[in-house]
Amino acid sequence: MRANPDARGLLQIAASTFRSDVLPHVAPEARFAALMVANALDIAEREFKGLDAAGHSMLDALALLYGEDADDALSGDELRRRVEALQHRLCIEIAAGDFDQDGQDVLMDSLEAIVEARLGISNPKALGQQ
Repeated sequence: MRANPDARGLLQIAASTFRSDVLPHVAPEARFAALMVANALDIAEREFKGLDAAGHSMLDALALLYGEDADDALSGDELRRRVEALQHRLCIEIAAGDFDQDGQDVLMDSLEAIVEARLGISNPKALGQQ
């Protein structure tokens, strides 16, 4: 068993300490920058907590678009690489006009799912979460 906090635990401690002990003492002219730091820490913390779930949501959407297996066994870097590869493929195909005629409904559903997965990490309030 690990006695020290892992990276996620350290991030939680840093964010909590920053908000409770540092932010209240920041000069008004530096407050905006300090709030940006606090927000970045919050995003990083949410990313640690939900990255695989968001990755699987994006992979599900892309797999549906391409008629591929979503592979629920993927996680971490493998999942990230798979999603990035499919997103790269999608960008190339959109730029080439591959969806200009057929498949726009499935494309829009997939893009909506990808945006929602990303928003769940970067700005959950936009989705009514928190």
